[in-house]
Amino acid sequence: MLPTLTASRRRSPIRRIALGAASALLALGALVVEMSGADAPSPPASLAESLAPSTWAMTLPAAWLAAPVPRVGAGDLIDVLAVRQGERAYAVPVAYAARVMTVDERGLVLQLDEEGASAIAIARGGGLMLVPLLRSTR
Repeated sequence: MLPTLTASRRRSPIRRIALGAASALLALGALVVEMSGADAPSPPASLAESLAPSTWAMTLPAAWLAAPVPRVGAGDLIDVLAVRQGERAYAVPVAYAARVMTVDERGLVLQLDEEGASAIAIARGGGLMLVPLLRSTR
């Protein structure tokens, strides 16, 4: 036989043994973590899932507001007034007990029933500005 075609048994170098041991340890660690029951964080609920039945979410942009939004947080209840400014100024309530879903510098998102949502849309269509009023918790 030719010497280049014969296979001789070689010793496993130390490096190969160390890499094999490290691979086995990593695989064992992955199995332990997987079996430990560590749950992945659940995704946050969507806005639609957090709405009450028969309600809608409506955004009130800051440009629609005649007054700044009071210091509100998610879950607070507000009433909304529609106001006409000028010589013949007046105000009319358009939405009661609207729940604040989110608020930021661009405006706020409210949970409204059908009447409140349509009243706000009609008021804005008529050129009225909106004033949010924070409800007392007592």
